[in-house]
Amino acid sequence: MTNKENKNRKVKRSVWLPIVLLIYIIAMTAWFAPSLIAQGEVLRLVLVVGVELVIIAILYILLKRREKQSGI
Repeated sequence: MTNKENKNRKVKRSVWLPIVLLIYIIAMTAWFAPSLIAQGEVLRLVLVVGVELVIIAILYILLKRREKQSGI
């Protein structure tokens, strides 16, 4: 692959969408974690972040499977 082909290559949805969602989780955790921890709701924080990570993992797997089927 030449340098020009590398520049024109699109980033797959199965890569950029989970990354955007991970950045979103990090930002929301940084914003809300201090108040939740101060209120003693650490379990709630951990469960919400855990469920979000599972959802992102499932999304990644489904998008990869879809890309594989469509031949992208």
